Amino acid sequence: MGIKEGTATVYSWKWYYSMSALGLWIILALAILLVRDNRDPRVLLIFVPIFLVRLLWSRFQPILGAPSDVLEVFRVLIDALVLGIAMLWLLAYKLGNRNRFVSFLLALVVLVAVTVVAVVSYQAWSSQAAFQIFVIQALGIVTMLLVFVLAGWRCRKRYGPWRFMLWLALWTMVISLVGMITFFLISEGPSDPAKELIRQIPGVLLVGLIFAICIYLLNLPFMILAFVTPFFRERFYAYFHLKSMPMSSPSSTEKPNNGDLEQTQ
Repeated sequence: MGIKEGTATVYSWKWYYSMSALGLWIILALAILLVRDNRDPRVLLIFVPIFLVRLLWSRFQPILGAPSDVLEVFRVLIDALVLGIAMLWLLAYKLGNRNRFVSFLLALVVLVAVTVVAVVSYQAWSSQAAFQIFVIQALGIVTMLLVFVLAGWRCRKRYGPWRFMLWLALWTMVISLVGMITFFLISEGPSDPAKELIRQIPGVLLVGLIFAICIYLLNLPFMILAFVTPFFRERFYAYFHLKSMPMSSPSSTEKPNNGDLEQTQ
């Protein structure tokens, strides 16, 4: 930090100066420690999809060739989405045991709150492209929730893992394309956006498709976790409470006592 040929510049760095960067992990730890349903060693499996997505992003970002400050903002917002999804899984019993519209609003609040914590923790607002990226983040949050709601709606009478994932893929593509076209029309302003959209429609559709793939890939590790582990599968059932799914709650997994057995007999 000083002149190369001069004397060294000493800077005293305290360990707690970096505490703000732990904001996302602190709220994740609180969700595990403070919620009774999460006091189970199996809840630690939630870290598998988190670190898998982070690993894939670390391998993918050199391909983008974007400036380092833009990549840093993207990394923060991807972390916010991934940890936001993890929070939804950790709070599934709390969010799912309500009216569907209320559950949607609460999930929206959770994802927005996690994004705010991420932005504050990493000071991501300093990038020149931050505003545009935050708009994309808002689009990502809305898309993330809508595709789950619509896929659950289509599977309300007949459910299967493959059926759910196919509907999830279809709605992810549809909502992403509609959202990207809407974003383009708004960002163009009053200067004949429809005409400009027709001229640039191939590029807009390509960006929408890439966006849909990213959203689907962010969800995929968590869905696999829900399908292969009974612990998180119960949460998946509890959150969507479709008619063909068993209604699940933490107490439903408890074994009945002898008195209960005698009464049933």
